[in-house]
Amino acid sequence: MTDPIKITSLEAENVKRVRAVQLHPSATGLTIIGGNNNQGKTSLLDTIAWALGGDRFRPSMATREGSTIPPHIKVTLSNGLIVERRGKNSDLKVIDPSGSKAGQQLLNAFIEQLALDLPRFMQASDREKADTLLRIIGVGEQLAALERKEQEQYNERLAIGRIADQKAKYAKEQPYWPDAPDELISASDLIRQQQAILARNGENQSKRAMASLLEQQVSTLTARVDELHRQLQTAEDELIAKTA
Repeated sequence: MTDPIKITSLEAENVKRVRAVQLHPSATGLTIIGGNNNQGKTSLLDTIAWALGGDRFRPSMATREGSTIPPHIKVTLSNGLIVERRGKNSDLKVIDPSGSKAGQQLLNAFIEQLALDLPRFMQASDREKADTLLRIIGVGEQLAALERKEQEQYNERLAIGRIADQKAKYAKEQPYWPDAPDELISASDLIRQQQAILARNGENQSKRAMASLLEQQVSTLTARVDELHRQLQTAEDELIAKTA
């Protein structure tokens, strides 16, 4: 980004309300022109616009009221150009650092019309005024880059917040298992645990089958004992009957 061109000195005589003024604006920051009403603030700004903007900005009543001396303006710019206007007809002389003469076309090549169009500036919104001033002092692009970066970070935080809200919502909808372990368990550990459980279930099934078989055998033997006991009782009864 090239450095903005600034006014390093201004001399004006007999322009509107200005009798005579000499001004050396600050090389850094802003130069503020203050004063009460009708003391020449607007006249000084119109002088600058006329000097740099040409006939388009020449005041309708350019010569100071009551003055017999025609207007004279001399502006020195930070790029070395010297701009001088004389008389009510706005005779222009532009001298570049090499001493060569030029005209309004050279000024139009680098002087932004909006910076000189003060009525338009005053009617602009606060944001438009701020953008114009920031561009003039050379920090507009830097602030615009910061605003873009801030907007990108805001959008990123907004997206992260939305994702976090969605995940929190999904987490609340998941079933809760109070007996689940607090520590994570690997899939291989779960497989080993499942295999151990299946092995124990197989052993228990074999034991249950053996127990069922033994119960059947006990039931058969019990029935056999009962039958033998009945037969013994019958034999005893018959023996008693024969001996009687």
